[in-house]
Amino acid sequence: MLVISNRNLKQEFARSGMGNENAFGEQLNNKGPNEIRLANAHKAAGKWKLELVQESRSHRAGLPSKTQFSAVLDRCKAHNKNCLFYVHGYNKPFAETLEQGWLLQERYQVEVVLFSWPSNTGGIPIKEYKAVKRVAQVSTGALDNAFEKLAAYLAVPFNREALLECDVSLNLMTYSMGNFLFQNYVQGTIYDGETRMFTNAVLCQADCDNEGHRKWVEDIQVGKRIYITVNENDKILAWSDANFQKDRLGRTVRALNAANAIYVDFTAGVNVGKTHQLWGKDTNDTVRHFFDHVLNGRRGEETTGLDYDLRVNAFRQSPH
Repeated sequence: MLVISNRNLKQEFARSGMGNENAFGEQLNNKGPNEIRLANAHKAAGKWKLELVQESRSHRAGLPSKTQFSAVLDRCKAHNKNCLFYVHGYNKPFAETLEQGWLLQERYQVEVVLFSWPSNTGGIPIKEYKAVKRVAQVSTGALDNAFEKLAAYLAVPFNREALLECDVSLNLMTYSMGNFLFQNYVQGTIYDGETRMFTNAVLCQADCDNEGHRKWVEDIQVGKRIYITVNENDKILAWSDANFQKDRLGRTVRALNAANAIYVDFTAGVNVGKTHQLWGKDTNDTVRHFFDHVLNGRRGEETTGLDYDLRVNAFRQSPH
């Protein structure tokens, strides 16, 4: 699994280039929030091994990012898999972001590129939440840097054609507060449609204001489809609602009005209950099949068990 992060490197990891699930820390990179480093993460017998990608000091050596993206594409082709770029949410230590990426990779049989940002600053919950939102806002440059490197690799005709010939799709999922980071990126001056390279973009249980989301969501450019998931009983987003008095995008079916988005409401689904991590919990087949579809570049709205409700402009799961 390829990891891209603007977290600080632990001293031993930076020195030796080898580490484990503690290789990256919980602060921003010492060189600034826009600075990203790449690492390859492997898990065997329940243990993590990370290898830091060394930065090139010679133009002749080529860009390390291109080498790494080439390796990801090679694995996709060799194992007939698609690729998922994943941006995690709030209060996640680096080790937990690795586990989330690994779960996605194993559960949906995709090659994951994990964007791990420092969302676990510590402290009193409400103060930490506000502090992490500020970290998310300053991490937009790092996300742009990651997208730019990937887009530059795919801009080479040979690479792009190889992707198409092998029917490999590249998809994006932003999860929970990762959507707030993504929102600030799209609304900022540096966004220039870099997300066009993704077949599907999935805004999963977005910890963003529902109010006014139409404006920035309609600015998102993707290859085919944008999905926004909803669970009105989401217990994590309920905490955000209670403390910040605004409906969360992932927790309401009011004003679902972005013209380019496909809204999917799982609230009534069997065993969904108060689930926040819809993609990772065992709830029901409809939920799992939906994520299998969208994270592999297919149409999620065609999942059995979803029916379109004109009243709220969303595909909704029935309680049966």
